[in-house]
Amino acid sequence: MLIKLVKNGCIGAADNGDGSYRLDFPDHSRLATAEEIAAAQLEVDRAAIKTVSRRQMLTALHRVGLLDTIKAAVAGSGDMEMQIAFDEALEFERGNAFIAAMAATLNKTDAEIDDIFALAASI
Repeated sequence: MLIKLVKNGCIGAADNGDGSYRLDFPDHSRLATAEEIAAAQLEVDRAAIKTVSRRQMLTALHRVGLLDTIKAAVAGSGDMEMQIAFDEALEFERGNAFIAAMAATLNKTDAEIDDIFALAASI
């Protein structure tokens, strides 16, 4: 989690061993806020989600209103391998090229895709 705390001008972070973290900046140090720690933990948790089941992903896509859009995009792509990948996948991997291609087609950011995977993992 320390690396996730190093941003916005922060050049280093240290675990104080008591649940708090020291953030180092070029001209000062300070304790990380509870919000910064929670946000960093959320990033770590989301990064840990690598694979979700087909049921989880399709349910998540339905809940965010993208299932029909993605089905139509896959069908309309004319890419038989993409169609097979979508139709036959037993699980969806976050790092899969199909996911990246679909995200680009739908103008979705990495954060938005992470949100969908996080939702899927919670189902």
